[in-house]
Amino acid sequence: MKKFEGKLLVSDMDATLLNSDHKVSERNREAIEYFISEGGRFTVATGRMVPAVRAYFSQMRINAPALLHNGAKIYDFEKDVPLFEKFIEEPRKNAIRRVHDELPEIGLEVYSEEKVYIYRECSETERFKTRSYDVTYSLPEKVWHKPWIKALLIGERELLDKYEPVYRREYDNGYCVRSGSMYLDVVANGVSKGKALTKLTELLGIERGNVFAVGDNMNDIDMLLAAGNAFAVENAEPAVKAAAGRTVPSCDESAVAYIIEKCMDV
Repeated sequence: MKKFEGKLLVSDMDATLLNSDHKVSERNREAIEYFISEGGRFTVATGRMVPAVRAYFSQMRINAPALLHNGAKIYDFEKDVPLFEKFIEEPRKNAIRRVHDELPEIGLEVYSEEKVYIYRECSETERFKTRSYDVTYSLPEKVWHKPWIKALLIGERELLDKYEPVYRREYDNGYCVRSGSMYLDVVANGVSKGKALTKLTELLGIERGNVFAVGDNMNDIDMLLAAGNAFAVENAEPAVKAAAGRTVPSCDESAVAYIIEKCMDV
């Protein structure tokens, strides 16, 4: 029996697996390869979409379905098919339209059919101009009739700290979660990284005690609580560290490699 056979390691991407330069360190890459070679299953849990994860396959390898859009989609990259997906409820789209009309300082993005629609530009939406993703800098009327996997409210931390409770109270009491200081992710009710992780472990037949998870932000808390072994990177939000119960080095110190090397002999 190989060293890591029967074990699943799930990592958040931004500010966890990826360093401050948005890259997978060589140490992380080598450790993941070793983990997989010794029978382990490795994947990512992220707010990113399919092409945004696939873009990193030259820097990392995964050998289990990925948890995307904060758990709204489980995607099998090997077969190139979704195993699970749940879309935002139709009535909740109206909240995004109201934000557009009433809160002009908030940036807005809509994700549908693995494409990004910029409903309102802001400084952060400029990030797509250096990438090859399918991005439309408008929200055509036809998109309102398509399924949305996620909508994103964007603003500087202070701005989102101000408007997040307003959004929850006056616009939409459905599920939304901060995935970073500048992002508030709106997804379907009843989904989360934690619920997706539980579905994945059932699909793979892996016991909770053999599931390891690491993250940094509020959208990771549910996943950390669902895992048998939870870790927060040093650069994580305080609430995430409290939920995990164990802190590992920061994203700039190859946290995933540290977990594989130091924390998986349980």
